[in-house]
Amino acid sequence: MGAYGSDGFGEDDGYIPNGPYNSNPTYTYRDNVTKIVGRHNLQFGAYFVAAQKNELTGTNPSVNGSLAFDNTSPVSSGNPFADLLLGNIANFAQSSAQAKYYNRYKILEPYFQDDFHATRKLTLNLGIRFSLFGTYRERYHQAYNFDPAAWQLANAPQVDADGSVTGQAGALIPGAGNPFNGMVQCGRPGSPVSASGFPNAAVAGTSNVGCMKGHLFNPAPRIGFAFDPKGDGKTAIRGGYGIFFEHTNGNEADTEALESSPPLVQVPTQYNISGYGNIGSAAGATPLLFPLSVFSIPTKAIWPYVQQWHFDIQHDVFRNTVATIAYVGSKGTHLGRKYELNQLHPLPLSQNPYAPGEPIGAVDGSHDDCGSMTTPSGVSITGQAAVNIACGADPNPFRPFLGFGDITQLDNKAGSSYHALQTQLRRSIGALQLNVSYTYSHSIDDASDGGVFGDGGILNAFDFRAFRASSNFDERHLFKVSYVYDLPFFKGSGMANRLIGGWQLSGIAGWETGTPFSVYNGAANPDNAGLGNGVASGAGAGQSYADVISDPHQNVPQFDPASGFGPFIANPNAFVAPRGLTLGDSGRNFLRNPGHWNIDMALFKHFAIKENVAFEFRAEAFNIFNHTEWGPLGGDQGGAAGSGGFSSGTSSFGGSNFLQTGTAYSPRILQLGAKFIF
Repeated sequence: MGAYGSDGFGEDDGYIPNGPYNSNPTYTYRDNVTKIVGRHNLQFGAYFVAAQKNELTGTNPSVNGSLAFDNTSPVSSGNPFADLLLGNIANFAQSSAQAKYYNRYKILEPYFQDDFHATRKLTLNLGIRFSLFGTYRERYHQAYNFDPAAWQLANAPQVDADGSVTGQAGALIPGAGNPFNGMVQCGRPGSPVSASGFPNAAVAGTSNVGCMKGHLFNPAPRIGFAFDPKGDGKTAIRGGYGIFFEHTNGNEADTEALESSPPLVQVPTQYNISGYGNIGSAAGATPLLFPLSVFSIPTKAIWPYVQQWHFDIQHDVFRNTVATIAYVGSKGTHLGRKYELNQLHPLPLSQNPYAPGEPIGAVDGSHDDCGSMTTPSGVSITGQAAVNIACGADPNPFRPFLGFGDITQLDNKAGSSYHALQTQLRRSIGALQLNVSYTYSHSIDDASDGGVFGDGGILNAFDFRAFRASSNFDERHLFKVSYVYDLPFFKGSGMANRLIGGWQLSGIAGWETGTPFSVYNGAANPDNAGLGNGVASGAGAGQSYADVISDPHQNVPQFDPASGFGPFIANPNAFVAPRGLTLGDSGRNFLRNPGHWNIDMALFKHFAIKENVAFEFRAEAFNIFNHTEWGPLGGDQGGAAGSGGFSSGTSSFGGSNFLQTGTAYSPRILQLGAKFIF
């Protein structure tokens, strides 16, 4: 609630708690059989699952309604707090229902594998798994999906762009048109539905049992080998290839993402109400509907799958020392992604009135492009350019699917690739066990995390290829050293050994490079291309990138330790506001967060009191040298910075302390532990 005398405030009496939220029983059965026939070790079996997800969804606003008070409302007294007491309500919104959904799916996966010892030196692994995936569905047909094929321009409702008809800019004009044009009730035929002010409101239907036509049969072969070229047990050459299907989970491209979709849940809004008694039908006015923001999933099931392969050589290089070098790769196909289906068309470069290097509002922000409808260089802004520049106007009247706002499309059409060189050295020297490993890898994709809460970094749905870049979680170099050392003091029997002997020292030291992040444009015009991409901004991503004008790794400025921020990771002067009506040219995941190194150690002692009684003591130190490890500046979902929310938020152009570190990993932490065993 805002302070007394503020411009306005709203009050929603909440939608949590509302009883049991989730009940997710999952019934599984598996059986495996192993049989040895000569040189063949045969394994076969099956895995079955029948899963449910029964959940009561939250609605926003709640079914109890939401009140807002605003001193710009025609019924306001000029003071929002006084309006609360007087009943001068700027608007009242209320969800029409709060549904409980009953999602179901079944999986059956039989498999067969043969480990064939072809010779004394060669073993072959041959197998196949059949992933028989049932379609995700809602038991009582309460799921409603937006299907672009069901949308018809002739049935689209009209948007009151300036408020001249309804009194509220952006509202749907009651009367003709269907506010649910393109909405499909999954598993049911189409039918009329009730909607305030729209007698022709209806939804389409589908003959499928759920929202999607199923895809049952998914064969997944696997093959591998292990070869000892000399037969002396000192060298092993291994390789393998396999396909692995994934059924996906809730909130991905399946029915669960459609919970609380209209028309089952509607949010009519009533404006400028004088007196609490005039809320709703008592006011004698028709509550207004606005363009719906909905979800859309595919009408045919396409299951994600990953192809994985590896080839490694392991050799006993000398006594008690084993070295391994491996190539590991994978390719993801039909992976989940999320994007704005109802964005405005981007302006063709040939029609852009802005010159290269010319941002909206001029470099210093002194030019009023919207007031003059000219660029800072004096070129007129007309045609589609005038639509894209928006000037603060509502994009909904210009969207491709008229009558809707943001349409969040979830589908399984993204792809990824991963290639890695992995090395490892293991050495045992008496009481010391040492392990050293290094990985050089690169992960590339065009979406790092699909689903409702996933990666929103696809800024232009008309050009997916432009967003293929290093994955949000990509770490190019990883180096680890770990050890366990039995301290050689008081090794004999007796009281000295029991009290001060038998200590074990262990630790791990590691260094890794940082994950990538996009340099988003956070200046005066974040939606610089004018695409109205609410899905990207709602996922925490930007809506455009900064332009890059020089090498950001040159001339990196020094920092002032007294500023409260750490060092710069790149030169902020290498970036400028993007050219007007473009997405910017720095692109997805252009820079990397700082890498970091860390050393942890532990000391352990087992005190044997009797045969069945003992006492254990452990002392652990994390970041034992207490050095500063700078944290990430930013990153999208799928990476640690985006998913974990751990970043300084200084990765966007135009923001304060741009490209300067502002978070750090934990300082030294010491902890002691004891365990009594009896």
